[in-house]
Amino acid sequence: MVSSLSLSTELTYVRLRGLMPFFTEASKRYGIPLILLLAIASRESRMGLALSADGTGDHGNGIGIMQIDRRYHPNFTDRHSPFDHQANIDYGAQYLAKLLQQFNGNTARAVAAYNAGPNKVRTATYAGLPPDSVTTGRDYSRDVLQRKQLISQLLGLSKATSLSVYGVPMAFIALATYNYLTTNTNEQ
Repeated sequence: MVSSLSLSTELTYVRLRGLMPFFTEASKRYGIPLILLLAIASRESRMGLALSADGTGDHGNGIGIMQIDRRYHPNFTDRHSPFDHQANIDYGAQYLAKLLQQFNGNTARAVAAYNAGPNKVRTATYAGLPPDSVTTGRDYSRDVLQRKQLISQLLGLSKATSLSVYGVPMAFIALATYNYLTTNTNEQ
């Protein structure tokens, strides 16, 4: 499971890169909870921190922060740069909204389908298997939903944790970690 420190670092990166408005805009446009979009971006690319120098992941098949797969979404990936973060986040949110509609609002199934595809998730559930049985690591939706909970706490959206208690110290730790990571990456 991902740590609060790791997620805090990712959120700091998103804020420093000016990407949070893209997530907020896509969230509003498609009616997807902001923290769910951030959780998927976290699982897919560590919110951009895990992308290769050319902006891809998954052996070059995943494009951008939301890891839009070029094998299944060529109409998007052939027209957009991996560094067009706004378009990438928007497309990921639009696709997730479509999946939520297909799965009648079942978040776990829709999130699993974001990773494995809707046909694989439908086949698994019709066979009585959990949606994650066909996902990467067999834990994709469970992991994303756990990340969603932690992000909610870090952003002070949860009653369980207050931003003033944990958010400020975590932000300082995340900023120091981000500075360390970017300094060491640039030196190599």
